[in-house]
Amino acid sequence: MEDYNEKQLAIISVAEKLFAEKGFHGTSVRDIAQVAEVNIAMISYYFGSKDKLLEAVFRHRMEASRAFINELVQNDTMSPLEKIYTLIDRFVNKMLNEQSFQCIMNREQLNGEKSPIHNLIWTVKGEMLGLMRPIITNAQDAGIFHTGIDVELLMTTMFGTIHQIIPAQHILRKEPELKNMNDETFKEYLRLRLSTHLKKLFKAILTHEF
Repeated sequence: MEDYNEKQLAIISVAEKLFAEKGFHGTSVRDIAQVAEVNIAMISYYFGSKDKLLEAVFRHRMEASRAFINELVQNDTMSPLEKIYTLIDRFVNKMLNEQSFQCIMNREQLNGEKSPIHNLIWTVKGEMLGLMRPIITNAQDAGIFHTGIDVELLMTTMFGTIHQIIPAQHILRKEPELKNMNDETFKEYLRLRLSTHLKKLFKAILTHEF
């Protein structure tokens, strides 16, 4: 995992926010420098280019998930279903707390043009899927989870559900009991609702228990 110093992390944080708000092409290095209160030369020194800065944003966010999954797979004290539940909670929390990053991620994934970032997203996603797969396949070998489960689509179901609900929050907000919730209360409500739904779904698919 690449280590960034405090100044680099501050620049990455500002870049992430601006890329989400204005888009990659709508954000200039000068914009980032002004908000981060650094000079353009410092950004060039640390990252080389705007493309490399966007790449740093992705690496910073994704490397933490990769390390988490590695530790989870190797944990011998948790049951397979507990690992799945922990994985769900991790990504629900992560994606709700990193909505600027998720906005960039969605935009770049939909970008049909090949780019280092486009390739990086799918390379790292493939690696993470490869890391998560043993949680299910090892439990299948032990007779704990049912066989014949499409692991790729199951994990896509988790990410796709969370990705879909983030931009659709305003629809949920129209429900009478949710209209007057403050942002933090609503985020906690949404976190619990997503987590509960996904855990029930995964348990039903993996164990055939409802």
